[in-house]
Formats: sequence, C-alpha cells, structure tokens
Amino acid sequence: MAVAEIEQDQRKSDSWQRGRKRAAEPRARGKLPASANIKIALLIGSVIVVLGTLVYSHRLVDELKNREYRVAKLFAEALRYRFNSDASDDSLYLMIVGYASTSGVPIMLTDRNNTPAVHLFEKFNFNVPFDSTLDSAGQVQYLRAQMRAMDRTYTPVPITYTDPVTKTETITNYIHYGDSLVLGKVESLPLIQLLLGAVIVVIGYLSFAYLKRSEQSNIWVGMAKETAHQLGTPLSSLLGWAEFLRLSSDRPEEVVKIAGEIDRDIERLNRIAVRFSKIGSVPDLKPQNVVTIVSDVLAYFEGRMPHLRKNIELELRTSDDEIILPLNRELFEWVMENLIKNAFEAVESEVGLISVNILANWSAGTVVIDVKDTGKGFDMRRRRDIFRPGFSTKARGWGLGLSLSKRIIQEYHHGKLFVKESAPNEGTTIRIKLRLSA
Repeated sequence: MAVAEIEQDQRKSDSWQRGRKRAAEPRARGKLPASANIKIALLIGSVIVVLGTLVYSHRLVDELKNREYRVAKLFAEALRYRFNSDASDDSLYLMIVGYASTSGVPIMLTDRNNTPAVHLFEKFNFNVPFDSTLDSAGQVQYLRAQMRAMDRTYTPVPITYTDPVTKTETITNYIHYGDSLVLGKVESLPLIQLLLGAVIVVIGYLSFAYLKRSEQSNIWVGMAKETAHQLGTPLSSLLGWAEFLRLSSDRPEEVVKIAGEIDRDIERLNRIAVRFSKIGSVPDLKPQNVVTIVSDVLAYFEGRMPHLRKNIELELRTSDDEIILPLNRELFEWVMENLIKNAFEAVESEVGLISVNILANWSAGTVVIDVKDTGKGFDMRRRRDIFRPGFSTKARGWGLGLSLSKRIIQEYHHGKLFVKESAPNEGTTIRIKLRLSA
C-alpha cells in the first residue's frame, strides 16, 4: 500500500511538473528581452513625436495660408471699392492698406495683362523686394519673376470694375501674393524637427547600444567573478580538509569524518556546475520543503565558518517545520548561498550574526524569507543599484550574484527579491517573497 501511495504521489508530481513546464514555455518564447522592448518603445515614441509634429505643423501652415489669403482678398476688395466708388473719404482704404503693409504678406498689383505697376510700386505693392538700381525694363522683368513665383503657389485675386450703366463686370487688375517670412519659417519647421528628431534618435540609440555593451561587459566580468566566488568556499574547505587529513592520519574516525566533508564539498562543486548550466533555460520546479533547503545551506556554511576566520553565528527561525513550495532546488540553494555570502562579507568585525527568518502566511498563500545581517549596511537610496550587474561595494565583491539571484526568484520562481531595510553600520535585511502554490 505504501509503495502504491508513493507511486501515485510521484505521478501527481510529474503531472504537475509537466503542466508547469508547458505553462512556462510559451511565456519564455513569447516574452521579448528588455533591450528589445526599450528599442521598440524608443521607435514607437519617435514615430509618435514625428507624426504629431507633422500634423500640428500642417494645421498651422494651413491657418497661416488662410490668413494670408484673407489679407490679399481684403486689399483687393478695398481697391475694388475705391475704383468703383466716388466717395472722397479714404480713411477705411488707408486703414486696410496699413494693415496689409504690416502683415508681412508680399502683395503685388498688376494690370489685366499682369504687368507690374512699377511707377506706383510703393503705393500698391507691399513686402515685395525692389531693386532701385535697375532701369524700368529691368525692374519689370525682376518683378515679373517674383510674380511668377507667387503664382506657382497661389492663384491671383482679380479686381473687377462694374459698369454703372450696363452692370457688366470686367477685370481691371490682379492681386498677386505669396508666402510671408513667418509662413516660410513655419513650413521649414517640420524638416528641422525631423532632422533634430533623427539626431536625437541616433544619439539615443548609440547611447543605448553603448550602455548595452557596457552592461554585457559587466555581466561577463561579473560572471567570472561570480564563478570564482562560488568556487572559493569549497576549494578553501578542501584545502583545510587536506591539512586535517595529514594531521589526523593516526585517527581513522577523524579521517572518515573528514572524507564525508570532502564529499560534501565535491558535491557542492558539482552543484555549481549544474547551476551555471541552467542559466538561460526554463528550470524544473518541484514541490520542495523550503525549510529543509535553507537549513541544509546554513549547515554547510556553519561547518566552514571557522576556516573563514570569522566568528559569525548563523540562526534559523521558522513559523513551520514544513513549508512546501514549487522550487528548483539547485537554483534556490544558489540564491540562499549568495545572500548568506553577501551577508557574511558585509560583516566587517570578527563577531556577527546572520539570521534567516521563514514565515508562512497560509491565509494569503505567501512565504516570506528574510536574510538579516549585522554588517555595515548602506543607504537605502542605493537599494536598486546593488541588483545592477557589475555593481559592487567590495574590492573582490560579487558584481553579479545579487543580479542573478533576483532573476532566479522573479523570472524562474515568479516571486520577489528586494531590500527590506538597510542603514549604514546597522545591517541589512533582504527579503524573498514567494507563492505557496504555482
């Protein structure tokens, strides 16, 4: 009966694990890397800015063109009124002329044959360049060239005369007008903005690429440091056990004990190799007792503290003896070892305390694991920096351990890892928060 129950539990665990793996794989395939998301966001933001600028500039240009048409039309109506009226009061006409001359809109009066009025240039032409050094023929040719340039953009406004007897209208003159200096500047504004936007995008992309290369370089450096850091403890222990073996050659019971410790260090070296091989792949999560895992990690370090020349006490407090979580044991052990090593190195005095508190909140379905040390601490304003790849406050520090730990907890175990509290010379508490079930 016991064998059947064990086999049934194993089948449930395997079925649960297959479902977990199937659920995790689409997320792993469909989720873009952070760098790709930043590039896409930068591209979308640039396109939105460019399109918004073009639309706004186009509307502004249309409004200015309508304004300039109204100015030309108003002046044409004033001339038509003056040509068709016998009134002696020119105050309204002069007011309109003053407005047209100060509007900045280039306006040119021609006869019905589109010949510029050179002899009355200053009276009926506004904001149009005039070369007084030319003779009459040269001036007419010069003004015709400007007139043709205006007509390529705008249709001339005709001025008509109404015969009081026959009531027929005939065209007597034309008003030609063009773009003002303000309109020309506004029309060139989108091109300038596009060029500036392109420069900003290029600078932003190059800066991002430089930061990305720098981060990748830091990751490789950090990986090398982390590898050496991971291998340091078991190698130091093996050297110590070898010395003990030489001193205990006449005590077989001690040799057997030391051989067992050597086996543990060799097993740890093998686990380190397995951990690094799992980086970048979807890990297998299985129901594990987190209390047992943390207890084993603390027991491993407790036996090796004397070799590290520090008298640091390790303490474990837990709300329950058994708290089952979906975990990958190798990777979660790596996280706990990183946190304990980091706490150990933060304690600069020869005496200190590292405590691990495990609290299960069964009603909320969460587990909280706090790793607290009595080390030097740091300013909480730097709490985000310590998880940055390559960041370290020690000459031979991690540079990658906390960054890897955060990724293991958040991306692989769907939990949270953050600094709960820290203060200079008062120690640090780092918290892990996990769900009791997937």
